[in-house]
Amino acid sequence: MDAVNTPASEVYAVAGEDRARNGMRWAATVVLGLLDAGRDAPSVSEVVIRRVDGSIVKRLRAGDVDDFTDQLNEITRDLATMDAVPFAEKWVAERG
Repeated sequence: MDAVNTPASEVYAVAGEDRARNGMRWAATVVLGLLDAGRDAPSVSEVVIRRVDGSIVKRLRAGDVDDFTDQLNEITRDLATMDAVPFAEKWVAERG
């Protein structure tokens, strides 16, 4: 199998990981959750794309909880359905 046709899932992995130094975000998320403002609650996690060897390729910061969930779901779908090169062009390459 050549590199162009390699499934993205054989090259990359994606997961939601806790952000470093996010105490204020945790507090804001709890307060907004108590106020039933969940859509505006800041995400305390970020989407991390890694190579299958575990090395970090890119961290994608989501603004709020819903953004994080939507982003993680979209990347997970792309990981399962795309080849590695188009996946990297969409999610890893710097956007201008």
